[in-house]
Formats: sequence, C-alpha cells, structure tokens
Amino acid sequence: INFLCAFYGCLQAGIVPVPIEVPITRRDAGSLQIGFLLGSCSVQVALTSEACLKGLPKTTSGDVIQFKGWPKLLWFVTEHLAKTPKDWTPTPRLTDETPVYIEYSTDRDGSVMGVTITRAAMVQHCRMLTMSCNYTEGENMVCVLDFKREVGLWHSVLTSVLNGIHVIYIPYALMKVNPASWMQMITKYRASVAVVKSRDLHWGLLATKDHKDISLGTLRMLLVADGANPWSLSSCDQFLSVFQTKGLRADAICPCASSSECLTVSVRRPGRGGVNATGRGVLSMQGLSYGVVRVDQENSLTSLTLQDCGQVMPGCVIVVVKMDGPAYLCKTDEVGEICVNSGATGTQYWGLQGLSNSTFKVQPLGTDGKPISDAEYTRSGLLGFLGPG
Repeated sequence: INFLCAFYGCLQAGIVPVPIEVPITRRDAGSLQIGFLLGSCSVQVALTSEACLKGLPKTTSGDVIQFKGWPKLLWFVTEHLAKTPKDWTPTPRLTDETPVYIEYSTDRDGSVMGVTITRAAMVQHCRMLTMSCNYTEGENMVCVLDFKREVGLWHSVLTSVLNGIHVIYIPYALMKVNPASWMQMITKYRASVAVVKSRDLHWGLLATKDHKDISLGTLRMLLVADGANPWSLSSCDQFLSVFQTKGLRADAICPCASSSECLTVSVRRPGRGGVNATGRGVLSMQGLSYGVVRVDQENSLTSLTLQDCGQVMPGCVIVVVKMDGPAYLCKTDEVGEICVNSGATGTQYWGLQGLSNSTFKVQPLGTDGKPISDAEYTRSGLLGFLGPG
C-alpha cells in the first residue's frame, strides 16, 4: 500500500517515479547499474517505507550508506505523513505525451536502461488489458509478481486501480515459506484472477500437503506472466492436470508475452473456446536452429513443444523482422524479433537517444528494401512467429 500511495502521489504531483529494487547489501548485484540509471534520470529523492529503510545497510552514524555508483539521495519515509492542508490544490494536468513513469529494463549484457512510458501509453495499455482480460469492478485478484514493474505493475496496480479491483499481494518471502499461500488466498477470497509466473505453478504443485483445502473454481483467469518462456508449458500442463479436480478450468490458463519496451505484446483471452482458443506446436529443433518453423512428431528427441502466448492486443499491429541486420520482414515460416506498433509502448530509453531510435523507431522493410509504411514499430526483444488465429 505504501508503494501505491507513493506511486500515485508522484503521478498526482507531476513527478516521474522510477520504481526499483532496493539493494540489501553494499555489493548487491545490479545495484551499480541501477545507480547509473538513477543518476541519468537525475533522481534526488528515494521514497520508501519504514520497514524497508530499517533493512538498508547503514553507516556508523545511522545514515543509509552511499551505494556504489548511486547519486546522493534523500531517503524519505512516506508513512505517518501529516494531513493535506485545506488550501492545497493539485498541480495543473500534464499533457498526455508527458512521461508518467520510467521502468527499468535489463539488457543482455546486464546494463540497465530506463524505458519511458507516457501518460497516454499507460492509460491506453490499461484499457487494452481491461478489454483483453474482461476486468470488471469489484473482482478479487491475487498477485504473486513484483508489483513495481512489468506484468505485476500493469495488472495489479495500474489496471486494478482503473477498474476498482481488489488485490491481494503475496510477498516473495511468504512464497518461500508457504508455496501454496497464493492458492489459499484464491480459495479464501474467491478470487477470479491470479497473476503468477510458471515458477509459482511449479512450487504450488510441490506443496502437496496443502492441496486438500484448495478450491480454484472461482478462477476465470490464471495469467502466466512468463508464458513466452518455452519451459512454462510443462508447468501449465502439470498444474491443470492436478488442479482440474479442484475446479480449475482449462480455459482459465492464460499465458502472455511482454517486455518493458512494448508492454503487453499478446495474451490468451480467458474463457475463450473454439479451435483457435489455444495453440501449441511441436516444432523441429533443427528447423528452429535455422530460424524456420517446421512441424515435427510429438515426443521425438528432435522436437520442442511450444505454447502460444495468446492473441495480439486490441489496436496493435505486430510484425516479425529479421533478427540480424536491417529490419526486413520475415516470411510466415521464419522466426524473428516481434515488433509492435500501438499507442501503448515505451517511447525511449531515458537519455539514450541513439539506442532509442534503433529500438523504438523501427521501420520494417519489404523485399525491395523499402519501408512497408510510415508507421514506426518498437522492438520487443522477443523471438517468435505469428501462428493461425
């Protein structure tokens, strides 16, 4: 709740928040890169909670240590604040193209970049998720993900606030002690939505002693945030086979694909039946090694079974381009990088204009080497291909 209040307080004040992980030690991996990001964003104040501040490493004088590579910060606890003065008035409304928050994204080499999300993109994305996931006011949601970024932030904070959804957050520390806690919360609060990773499904399967009191009959959508991970398929299948007797419906399992740059790329729609509701392909690994899609026999040693990540988001146009070199369009049977054109993507890497242009302003090329249109696409960093339906 502290995070939500601080985050929306920033939005109300016209301040651009940069939600980050708090380093636990001076040598915390990734802390240095986060520090560079904070410095490039000219961050001067860190909003935090009392519990979080207590856990930070301190100097002998009791001040928070200066983390390596970090700018000098004022650590401010957002709890126990005085009431707002009666003469307080909110700041004038900012334009839709103003940055609303910056979400950090980690490159392959470990470098951290800040993806800038505008107010228009945030609202548009929330509306897309509302439409795709059929969110309605008063629903109960259980969230196991990090609520500060990506799928956790988009669903359990931004879209839930827009729709008036009740959210029960399961801290990672609790999951380590009680892996079935999220399923127990679904049962207790009759939640209709759960936002998890395939890891959580796997852990839930292992907590067999807690299965007897679980009921998942109220669940209309089990959103699997890392559905783009090939290994998520087995977790989804095993989880369904075990918990179908506990009321879990097959059409409730909804893998999705996303990235910090493109936000949600696709999501399987909950409750959708029919021949194209779900898809999986048994593909030749040899074919994939050459970047082409070839069907193989199931259970063969040379095959890889992949599940779909659902349908394209409403109002989005997706293309698949060559992984290397100029952004030529792939043929229908080729694997390439998925690029998205919509009003709900990031706009730039903060302070990195050159890299921003090559990621957020891609113009796919036809076979003649000319752009297929004037539209600019954003690279998702995800490899894949478009299937039927």
